Amino acid sequence: MVHGYSYVRGTRETVSTQTFFPIQSCSDRNCASVILAQAGFTLQRGSGKLTQHLVELTAPARLMAKVAFARSAGVAGDVVLVLPRTPDEEIGRIHRLVTAARKALGAASIPFQIVEEGEAIRLATSGDPSRTLVIDLDLLRHEDIGLLESACGSSSQVIAYKLRQNPSKTTAAIFARGDSNAALAGTVVRRLTEAGVADRTSFVYVTHAGESATVDDSVLEAYGKVKAELPQARLAIEQAEDSVGSAIEHCSLQYGLLVLGLPQHPGKHSVTRHLLAQVTAGLLRTTTVFVYARGAELEQLSAATSVIEPWILKNTFSQDEFSDVDRLLQAKRDRHVSISLVLPALNEEKTVGQVIDAFKGPLMDERPLLDEIILMDSNSGDNTRTIATSRGIPVYVHQHIRPDLGAYAGKGEAMWKALFVAKGDILVFVDTDLSNPRPSFITGLVGPLLLEERLSFIKGFYRRPVRVVNEFVEVGGGRVTELTARPLLNLWYPELGGLFQPLAGTIAARAGILRELHFMTGYGVEIGHVIEYVRKYGIEGLAQSELGEVIHRNQPLEALSKMSFQVLEAFFQLSHGLMAPGMADHMNGVLRQPFLSDKGLFTLYQARLGQEMRPPMSSVPPLNPPGSVIPAT
Repeated sequence: MVHGYSYVRGTRETVSTQTFFPIQSCSDRNCASVILAQAGFTLQRGSGKLTQHLVELTAPARLMAKVAFARSAGVAGDVVLVLPRTPDEEIGRIHRLVTAARKALGAASIPFQIVEEGEAIRLATSGDPSRTLVIDLDLLRHEDIGLLESACGSSSQVIAYKLRQNPSKTTAAIFARGDSNAALAGTVVRRLTEAGVADRTSFVYVTHAGESATVDDSVLEAYGKVKAELPQARLAIEQAEDSVGSAIEHCSLQYGLLVLGLPQHPGKHSVTRHLLAQVTAGLLRTTTVFVYARGAELEQLSAATSVIEPWILKNTFSQDEFSDVDRLLQAKRDRHVSISLVLPALNEEKTVGQVIDAFKGPLMDERPLLDEIILMDSNSGDNTRTIATSRGIPVYVHQHIRPDLGAYAGKGEAMWKALFVAKGDILVFVDTDLSNPRPSFITGLVGPLLLEERLSFIKGFYRRPVRVVNEFVEVGGGRVTELTARPLLNLWYPELGGLFQPLAGTIAARAGILRELHFMTGYGVEIGHVIEYVRKYGIEGLAQSELGEVIHRNQPLEALSKMSFQVLEAFFQLSHGLMAPGMADHMNGVLRQPFLSDKGLFTLYQARLGQEMRPPMSSVPPLNPPGSVIPAT
């Protein structure tokens, strides 16, 4: 291993940065030294490690080309060679590549080390959160952007790129929006210009064909950030005949370098996600750079508020909007969809009958909005199943569904197992401990899905008074929501700050969406769904519907502590980037609650509360040989 060298730009600049990139091939073996010289880097001994460049081990010439580009865009430093997954018969070839890479890096006096893929990912997502990470998009496999999201969650700045063969000088187009992303984009292109990689630069504003080409204030502010770094940058307007993504793809034919802004969590169907897929698949024949800058907290707050307010106005509904059941029935027929109601239950003999009666008569027997009602029992020890069976609905014990997959306790497990038996295109989940169920609970949840195709996941919210002695006291979203879930979401997912009750278990969603989500087996299932849904699909398809007043049993404080434990566990399990990879596996699964009696006696109660995380149902192989699940009797 080579030690004792680091690159600094000029004589005083010291920036802590890590860079990641795999390699392929390059015809210019001297391009690294040429561009480093053009960028003004000087070699110094003993100045310490400033940067780590994670490089997938491959042809050393291509390695040096990527080192050159990354250092032109950012800063210099150490190299970490990442060993690819290698079959036994390929070990000899990999050994030759290691030898050649050592020679090339050693000749350039660049410190390096060699690690396996798992250690490389750990390095990428751990360390100083104020650093910059530079990631080669060749590290992304099969459109999996987990590494990129983790980097955005663990660092203040991320530069991700796909290097293509380009002339020594090329024109650049910047599409980044938001002050922080635009400023970083301008900085990156300025460095590349100084290194002789970029020449002329345009800040491109995309409008839809037929729309006004007037440039709004937010675009001008972002353009101003770029101009501060690149005074020669010009404003260009591009009209999109089809979509913004297609307009950017068209620009790849005009420009040799594209620079785009990157949100922390690109939605599954967003323009960014589409372009990432195009770039990683090699379909854009130009060098492409994505930049992410966390920015100041005030800027984050303003950005979040600008998202939350219109979302609340557009995606918040009331049960009264969907009181016309005939209108919903017509929409259901027009869209050719079926609806299943799932009632999770555990020892609910006092309320389960009235819950079923409230929905089955009006919405199934009299007017067939619901195609089926299922009781998903968790092996109750009382008369819950008997009461449900007497109402003529199928009853399943979740522990008996797909026994080859095992069984766990918890509401989330019951919901996950329901996906194997419920037949509807839309699935509705309603708790069975309600004291005041009404048909409007169902119409208020399925109405938005039937009338607005853009929506796919609806959470119910309601006024939830708590009984104190003989009176009801109005509270907000529930104590666990207000003391645990809401602070967490506002800290890490401010765009979700408009959810009234993120932990509400009364939901409706398209079955295809639910089959793509993980399910925590316990009380963490609701917060887990919200976080993962927004990360995969964005916030636009998520909505909430007000269901009036709902009366639940009031839980004692020690029970709420257990619920909070599982909510916190789910939050950290599914929030990529908040912890280093593998750290979630080391979370303690036992809650200890010490109590002191009036007589001064000390008691320590312990409960093992750790949840399992069920995989997306769509990834679970079918029974082999096929079998059927028989309702309980």
